[in-house]
Amino acid sequence: MMKAMNRYEELAARIAENIHKGLWSSGERLPSVRDMGRRENASPATVVEAYELLKVRGLVEARERSGFYVANKAIPLLDIPKSAPALVRPASMDTDDLISALRQATYNPRIFPFGTATPLPQFFPIKAVNRCIAQVLRDEPATLSEYRFPPGAEDLRKILARRYNSLGVKLGADAVVTTGGAIDAIGLALSTVAASGEIVAVETPGYFGILQLVRSLGYKILEIPLDPEQGLTPESFRRAWRKSAGKIKALITVANFANPLGTLTSDAHKKELVELASEYGVTIIEDDIYGDLAFDGSRPKPLKAFDQNDTVILCGSFAKTISPALRVGFAASKLHAPTITSHKAARASGVSALMEDALTLYLQSGHYERHLRKVRRDYYTLISQYTQAILKTFPAGTRVSRPAGGFILWVQLPKDLDSRLLQARALEKKYQHCPRRRILPEPQRLRVLYPHQLRNSLEQPVATGADASGADCQQFGLEGVAGYLARYTHTGSCVPSTLCRLANARFANCDLF
Repeated sequence: MMKAMNRYEELAARIAENIHKGLWSSGERLPSVRDMGRRENASPATVVEAYELLKVRGLVEARERSGFYVANKAIPLLDIPKSAPALVRPASMDTDDLISALRQATYNPRIFPFGTATPLPQFFPIKAVNRCIAQVLRDEPATLSEYRFPPGAEDLRKILARRYNSLGVKLGADAVVTTGGAIDAIGLALSTVAASGEIVAVETPGYFGILQLVRSLGYKILEIPLDPEQGLTPESFRRAWRKSAGKIKALITVANFANPLGTLTSDAHKKELVELASEYGVTIIEDDIYGDLAFDGSRPKPLKAFDQNDTVILCGSFAKTISPALRVGFAASKLHAPTITSHKAARASGVSALMEDALTLYLQSGHYERHLRKVRRDYYTLISQYTQAILKTFPAGTRVSRPAGGFILWVQLPKDLDSRLLQARALEKKYQHCPRRRILPEPQRLRVLYPHQLRNSLEQPVATGADASGADCQQFGLEGVAGYLARYTHTGSCVPSTLCRLANARFANCDLF
């Protein structure tokens, strides 16, 4: 479904892949423009554009009269402990008040909002969506008086089925039920396949909203640790199955760019995971909300593409790519669609007819694929810039994830932080954090969103922004956080670093452990 990248983007992607594989090491000189062009059968202009793109992304640096070199700043791998699957004790989930405060703080203009996994408006096709809403109201004004009962708008369900059919998923419109977002879809899927008190496996680290949902529905939670490079592996699923004594009823997973690690499960592992789940009698509830955001322009297959026995209920929405305000998601499974439809009708009738029809118009327009091509490039550029800025400004020993898509970074801070104390002090300074002590025992984990542009010079040194608040926070961004961390961790009264001003930037949820 995705159109090909430009020639220079394809070349940049290949060079970046070789850098990550270690074929060119940090500080090594890259082939000259002429040599690279000869090697890749590309024009000098194409090679220069590719090198310049990699330069913007922080992977390559230019040296006057010398050529292009691999950037010296290597990305240290995360050091996530090899923990075993574990049931979550109810006491460890007693953080609802903190999460509620986190969400409420996003509406306070004087608090630097680290807490919402939502890009800024410029990363959404707002004008195009507004035009679609206006067209629906103009052409079908009666839509405002309509209850849209489940399973939802047929035209939208057909579009969703076609999109996934192109990825190898065997779906018809009758297998798709529209929902009030991805979380609603996951909750409906859980209620369909598991009874209160049964065991539901979830990934760790993962989105705190999933844990809240599973607990609120009365399930026992078994956490399965993710591999920082491979995501959920078949072996970790096998260990979890043994840990539960074969009692796992459902598994919730994000195979494509898991939040917060950004990992992409390989096709081989996807196939094996689905086969294991079918063998064990476990229903996989797949959240594919980030699947359209691959940095390399591809569209990875969901787990559902490897499903022969309706073992997987595919869930998702367009909240991260089109608009979170539409509140339109979906759950897809031919076997379970009738029950999901019944549960949806009992809970909230259906989804907004206006928003369903506006989303349908937008997806029919062809604008979505063009939007994705742009936003994926933007996110890839931003993650590279953020990664280099974080490694340059944060305390020594900081480690950063290497996501393959999405817009979240996972930052591992040095081992002298107490997340609860840090949260209290940060709120005093108008920074918003969300402790997440229930996932991993170590208090050094930090989730960072980066869909917010870095502005101004990356070379201008400034004093710490540790005492900034309100509008000052909007200016200092990474600089302020780095300075604050420096003071808190006693590594110095300020961090000599770069000025990283963000456009109303946000560090999401800051999942500090």
